[in-house]
Amino acid sequence: MHRPPLLTAVLRGLALVLGLGLLVTPASAAGRDGSAHRPGDGSALLGVLQDAVRQGSPGALAQSRTGRRVRDLAAGVADIATGERPDARMRFRIGSVTKTFVATAVLQLVAEGRLRLDEPVADVLPGFVDRNGNDGAAITIRMLLSDTSGLYEYTNDPRVEQITQQDPAHCFTPRELVGFALDHPPLFAPGTSWAYSNTNYSLLAMVLEQVTGQSYGDLITRGILRPLNLSATSFPGCSPLLPAPRLHGYTKPDPAGTQIQEATYYNPSFAAGNGDMISTVGDLNRFDCALLGGRLLPARLLRAMLTPTPGSFPNTDVFRYGLGVVIARTPCGVTVYGNAGSIQGYETWMSGTRNGRHTMSFVLNQDWLDPTDIITQAITAEFCPR
Repeated sequence: MHRPPLLTAVLRGLALVLGLGLLVTPASAAGRDGSAHRPGDGSALLGVLQDAVRQGSPGALAQSRTGRRVRDLAAGVADIATGERPDARMRFRIGSVTKTFVATAVLQLVAEGRLRLDEPVADVLPGFVDRNGNDGAAITIRMLLSDTSGLYEYTNDPRVEQITQQDPAHCFTPRELVGFALDHPPLFAPGTSWAYSNTNYSLLAMVLEQVTGQSYGDLITRGILRPLNLSATSFPGCSPLLPAPRLHGYTKPDPAGTQIQEATYYNPSFAAGNGDMISTVGDLNRFDCALLGGRLLPARLLRAMLTPTPGSFPNTDVFRYGLGVVIARTPCGVTVYGNAGSIQGYETWMSGTRNGRHTMSFVLNQDWLDPTDIITQAITAEFCPR
């Protein structure tokens, strides 16, 4: 079956987290070849990366941090054409991990008293969410953050795919993307259920811009990236470029086929506000460490962010959703907080313990493997003692 080149990868951000509910028993941290690995020395996590390459990912890259110890691990290649090895300095597209940055910026405005979690969207953007049964007066900022708004998933609107195919340089805005969603009735009444939706975060990007008068990218750059010196992290806007050094991304036109295509350079604005950022494994670890360590939000708002949303990921007891974060409980009982991102050419995972002292991020430079088992193996290998 033919797979559309761009939006299917965005949709897999949704499929990824919903697919986590299919997991019952995590695979062993040992390699599939039967070799034993020792959690804590990096060999277990390296075995997971090597497994991913054996399953078909061109390359896999991870970094773990515990205190001052930093361990970089890699398998496979960063560039099929040259055979270059993955390197922790390489940039890649992080997909829905973007949402954690957006959520943090929103909560920073709450901390400053410029927003309220229970403030209706209609108070910030009057008259915008007001058609086809969508009611901005009934949808709060908290509902957008927790994916309980009921707003339609804009990537399911065929017009978005049509535009990306007909005009790859088209520069989508959050307003345009949310507008596609508002042409459809809501999935459920606000606050009555849960459904992962990219629309919520494009709308939150609009909220950030309305309250501050800055673009969401500029706001996050000034309020988070620069203070933390995350110099390799950026918002590309509508530019297809990926700065060097780069981890090349790859996709398959037919997931069941063998043909692999380069998917490094493309305009990511179809994910504006919800999945368009570029980063590195090191920058993601530093961000998650600062966030979980209380350097970006006051304690009460960090607790709210990391509190599981009732009914989220209903098919699993392992994963829950907070306010812009995925909460994962490992088989050994350690809980980690971060996010997962799927976008054309890349699968990304960011995670850390509650105090931020132990973090681990990884990326696969492909988008056709189911990453759910790999995520579970990786957090088991990294965060669970023998």
